[in-house]
Amino acid sequence: MKKFFMRNGFKLFVACVFISVGVLILNFVPGANALPSLMDYILTPMQKISSKVTDKAMSVLPKEKKSAQEYEKEIQNLKLELKRMRTILVDYYDVKRENAQYLKFYDLKKQNKSLSFKTAEVIAKDPNDLFFGFTLDKGTSEGISINDPVITENGLIGRVASVNKHSCKVKTILSPEYKIGVIDKASGDSGVIIGKKSLANENKTAMMYISAQNKMNPDDIIVTTGLGGICPKDLPVGKIKEIKNDDYDSSFFAVIEPFDDIKSLIDVFIVTEFQGKGNIISESLPTVTG
Repeated sequence: MKKFFMRNGFKLFVACVFISVGVLILNFVPGANALPSLMDYILTPMQKISSKVTDKAMSVLPKEKKSAQEYEKEIQNLKLELKRMRTILVDYYDVKRENAQYLKFYDLKKQNKSLSFKTAEVIAKDPNDLFFGFTLDKGTSEGISINDPVITENGLIGRVASVNKHSCKVKTILSPEYKIGVIDKASGDSGVIIGKKSLANENKTAMMYISAQNKMNPDDIIVTTGLGGICPKDLPVGKIKEIKNDDYDSSFFAVIEPFDDIKSLIDVFIVTEFQGKGNIISESLPTVTG
């Protein structure tokens, strides 16, 4: 576009237009022999106008095109800036999640003044564990011990089964290997949480050894008794879904649904200290395999 205004062809076109206008005027104005002077009179200012139009057009047109190398450099700079902004966004979400986690920690601390916690993050899940055990990013260097309860703001989800310096493995309440005394808050009926293979995939566990004369009902809240020194008292475990007969004997058990989806946990708390910790009473209970 810029070159178009600079070409002589453009200027010639403008001149021809004014010449044509001049010829038309001469056809109606006497003194045709005055053509040379008249043409000079017309063309001189027109050339000035043409020059000004060309200069004006050039002043508003963009400068000369950038080279391919310059465009490539700008593209690379934009890519680097986009990458930097993505990193900032990821950091923002991490900080937001951590802040939410600490807010939950603060609420738990207010409700349970005797408890000491360590926040932890799930860093691995065992695909071969039918009861959805996982690994956390805290270990002995952070004061974690075997059997420390693992909870969320909603309640109990498992215990530390093994621990290294900077990590630990957790057995969940869906597993038959985790046994904990519990009680129905509404009816007062007690029992023991022992996971069953037939329930684990549905994110459910079982409350075993309940009385045949129990007064438990669906939606009753089940909490820990605190007996045995391995778990604080009154930690929520879940709610009753149904009461059933055991297939292997005549006893009753309750199907319990935890308040968290254990398969999808990301952030948890490890309880390192609580009132009564360490007063462990050994219990010899049969393993439930159903």
